[in-house]
Amino acid sequence: MADDEITRTFVEFDGDNDGYITAEEFTLAMAARREEVSQDDLVSIFEYTDEDEDGLINLAEFASAWNA
Repeated sequence: MADDEITRTFVEFDGDNDGYITAEEFTLAMAARREEVSQDDLVSIFEYTDEDEDGLINLAEFASAWNA
């Protein structure tokens, strides 16, 4: 995936445009894509992606997980 596509997808998920994706924003973005995310899946995604463990996913973490 091209970096600009990663950035566009990140912006789509970052509902309030603050540079971070919260669990709620992630869930809402997936719902908008008609994909349901269970609470267990959400926890797993954030445990894997949130490298600095601040409860948020920034663009660098998002890109790293996307390319993994």
